[in-house]
Amino acid sequence: MLASGAILGVVTGLAIRRSWRPLADLQIQWFPLLIAGLVARAAAPVVPTVAFPLYVFALAATAVSAAANVRLTGAALVAFGGALNLAVVLLNHGMPVDAGAVAAAAASMPTDALHVLVNAATLLTLLADVIPVSFAHAVYSVGDVCIAVGGFLVPFVLLIRR
Repeated sequence: MLASGAILGVVTGLAIRRSWRPLADLQIQWFPLLIAGLVARAAAPVVPTVAFPLYVFALAATAVSAAANVRLTGAALVAFGGALNLAVVLLNHGMPVDAGAVAAAAASMPTDALHVLVNAATLLTLLADVIPVSFAHAVYSVGDVCIAVGGFLVPFVLLIRR
């Protein structure tokens, strides 16, 4: 969500004919932690034996690095969304996914070690993957939406400032 939101923010900013130079001057605090988190998130589904710890690290790294950059418009939203996702994942040992939302989005039920099915024992169900997005054939959480919107705002606001 972070990468797609940020890419959309850059593309939108450039589409309205803004200069890319503010992005080149951007100083991201704890940038190596952010990169490590993104790499861990990409690796987690591929390495099932350590998928859960990698996923937790990825969520925590995203939230912490975003919090370290709270001076950037949108970073607080990324940190908040990451913290929401981290809480629900830790409490349920994976991101709960609602089967009804998956059906409504005409999506495929995730079968990796990072997701679990919503059931009666699920904690913080409202923060789980319960938001169907039909055009994307996907299901997202409130945290995912916060991360995507915040990820969009960081580069977009930098690009539109004069």
